[in-house]
Amino acid sequence: MTSPIPDGRPADMPGGDPPSQDLIELVRDACHQDPDIPVLIFEDGVSVSRARLWAEITSFAGYLSSRIAPGDRVAVMMPNRAEFMVAWLAVAACRGILVALNPAARSHDAGHVLRDSAARIAVVDGAHAPLFAELQPDCPELAEIIVAADGEPGGLSAYTGPGLPQRPDEARGDLTNIFYTSGTTGPPKGCAVGHDYWIRFADLMAEMYSFTAADRMICCLQFFYNDPPWMLLLALRTGTSMAAMRRFSVSRYWRVVRDLDVTVLFGIASTASLLLKAPASEDDKRHKVRLSIQVGIPAPLHQDLVDRWGVPWVEAYGLTETGVIVSMPVGQAGQMIGSGSIGVPCPGADVRILNPDGSEVPDGQPGEIAVRAPGLMRGYLNKPKETADTFRGGWLHTGDLGRRDAAGYLYFAGRIKDVIRRAGENVAAAEVENVIRSHPGVLEVAAVPVPDDLLGEEVKVHVLLADGQSPQSLPPAELIAFSAERLARYKVPRYVEYRAAEFDRTPSMRVKKENLDRSANGGHVWDRSTELNW
Repeated sequence: MTSPIPDGRPADMPGGDPPSQDLIELVRDACHQDPDIPVLIFEDGVSVSRARLWAEITSFAGYLSSRIAPGDRVAVMMPNRAEFMVAWLAVAACRGILVALNPAARSHDAGHVLRDSAARIAVVDGAHAPLFAELQPDCPELAEIIVAADGEPGGLSAYTGPGLPQRPDEARGDLTNIFYTSGTTGPPKGCAVGHDYWIRFADLMAEMYSFTAADRMICCLQFFYNDPPWMLLLALRTGTSMAAMRRFSVSRYWRVVRDLDVTVLFGIASTASLLLKAPASEDDKRHKVRLSIQVGIPAPLHQDLVDRWGVPWVEAYGLTETGVIVSMPVGQAGQMIGSGSIGVPCPGADVRILNPDGSEVPDGQPGEIAVRAPGLMRGYLNKPKETADTFRGGWLHTGDLGRRDAAGYLYFAGRIKDVIRRAGENVAAAEVENVIRSHPGVLEVAAVPVPDDLLGEEVKVHVLLADGQSPQSLPPAELIAFSAERLARYKVPRYVEYRAAEFDRTPSMRVKKENLDRSANGGHVWDRSTELNW
């Protein structure tokens, strides 16, 4: 049996007891109650009923039950297909823990995850089978590689057994997933979550957004993220279907929304701005959407999003470690458009803004966002020090900067480690990025520090221009002027570097910054001081 993962949460953290129903019981009950209703509908027409989903889960769980023990880890790497969800739920039914890998991972990063998690079994599609065969000799715990065949959703049907194993009541307290959270500035950590995380997530989203059987949410994210699983549970809980894209695509997005009668959108990071940068269409308001939930709405673009598609866009905030923990109440969304607020604490959550010494900061002042709530992560795999530091003082410390206004609304100000210190002033990279991203000619941007002998650090931006734009049509000086009209002078970037290729991204769609150039190399970097003499 694999070594257990200790629960690193403070003893007095709310919701420490297992849920009254775990996710396997939720799925079983929903599938038995409405067996013919589709639970998954893919953009290309593949549809999976509840009865078929449950049959595939029980069959594959029967196969796994003699191969894994409680707490054993099972890795999965495949694109968006029904067998991903089958594997997740079958592993949980056997009291195992799923470790989801990004299908874009290669030998270095995939090998690290397999070894760090001590995965005993891997479930992959045919395209990734050679990679895992290559890695297996250096992964001593990896005993078996299961390859899903074509014929969705029955790609795992060849791996079958007698059915679900017996599940004692204590199984409700099990861990179910380890998500390797690759931050924008550091290496990935294995974030361990359990049944309580998923039950809270599904129930909370249904409650906050009045989700019913008449609704249908679109999943445009890759299934290895932490959002698609709760979307599936939400659909099961409320008697409806989850609409799934194979991959996010701006050009296909609204066609899928219309074709699959989607009523609620959910996006993270750059998805909103990418959609908005696409050409407007006379069909923009031809849809059944009543609400769009977005983690990270660029404040300068908020009104444009509402106007273009004619529905409320409401902000939400959370981490893999917490799930959604702050949200803008739908009834207050209209009055807060463009404010930059992420909302108020979700029901059951206590959110505070803290100084480094653990004391609360006054309203309006920046500090670290800290959380107490049910269903938080248990800790980081093999990292007791990082777990203890994250939960110090009885709070989960997010590593994010934020503030609270006098009315109680919260605001996200960027990652603490993603701050540029220029001449004694702190410049949040996220603030600079939000401004430059709002320029119609910019598709994406990332701000990083450049060492400076006089000022300590200077601000540099890596810019990916929108289609049809070039450094000649949108010269750096225009971006600097645009920024100077909207930012304090000390926040205006000094250096601009244009990119020809899309940014590498983290699992949460944020730009990966660790490999971005942080030099003032005159060969490819535009310098405001040299060109504009300020």
